[in-house]
Amino acid sequence: MSLPRLVVFSLRWVTRHEPHVDRCASIWLIKTFIDKEAVFDFISRDSEIPPDAIAFTLPKAEIKPVEGVKTTFDVLVERYHIEDRIVLQIQKMLRDFEIDAGEDVERLKLKETAGVCYILRGLARTSRTDHEIASKALVVMDALYAELKARGV
Repeated sequence: MSLPRLVVFSLRWVTRHEPHVDRCASIWLIKTFIDKEAVFDFISRDSEIPPDAIAFTLPKAEIKPVEGVKTTFDVLVERYHIEDRIVLQIQKMLRDFEIDAGEDVERLKLKETAGVCYILRGLARTSRTDHEIASKALVVMDALYAELKARGV
């Protein structure tokens, strides 16, 4: 993987408990393209954001989805100027599911979107902790990235 925009900060990132599709993909994006040494914590929606953390997908966070317009993944891609063509294809899949189809698989435009989203959603059903979900999401997203790269996307 060529990661030209990778910046190593080693910061603490916080998000809501039980990451699903957008947050799983965002965790991967952060760890792979933004902050290789990132540490993730999971808090309740109503918890105070720790002052030493970068929050995402929480009500008071700067990095969060814009209802019906942008996913958290979109916001991260824009904020950190990520231009990797495979990341941009993954971004299209996430937008297809989260924004364009409103999480309704019957309305998806990209054929691969449903499988990717089902797998990411299933991580919450097969994991005991948020950290386990995040760890598995990293593997799934790395595999997706590798396959898209091999296909010349």
